[in-house]
Amino acid sequence: MGGAIMKFASTLKLLREQNHVTQKELADYLKVTRSTIAGYETKGKQPDYERLLRIAAYFGVSADYLLTGSKLGIITTASTAPERGREILISYLHLSAESQRKLEEYLHLLMLKEQNEGKGQMEAGS
Repeated sequence: MGGAIMKFASTLKLLREQNHVTQKELADYLKVTRSTIAGYETKGKQPDYERLLRIAAYFGVSADYLLTGSKLGIITTASTAPERGREILISYLHLSAESQRKLEEYLHLLMLKEQNEGKGQMEAGS
C-alpha cells in the first residue's frame, strides 16, 4: 500500500479509537457495512470523495488531515472539546443534513437575539 493510503488508514483508526467510536457506529453514520470501515483501516481501501468529507465532518477534522495526518488539518476533534461541547458536537454529527441545517438556523437566531439583548443593555446603561 502507498504512503497516503497507509496514513489514511492509521489516521482513521486513531480518530475512531480516540473518540470511542466503533466501526459499526461509523458504518451506520456513513450508511455502509462495518466491513467497509475495516477495509479502510486494514485493506488499503479508500472512501469516495463524498464519504471522505462525511468522515472528516464526523470527527471534526479536515479531509487533508485524514489523508496526510498533518496536525494543521485539525479543526476541533470531539476529544479536544470540553465535555459538554463534545456531547453537543457528537450529537450534531449524528443528525441528518436537514436537522443540522435547522439547528444551525436556530443557533443563528439565538446569537442574533443575544446580540440584540446586549445592545439593549448597553443603551439602558448609557
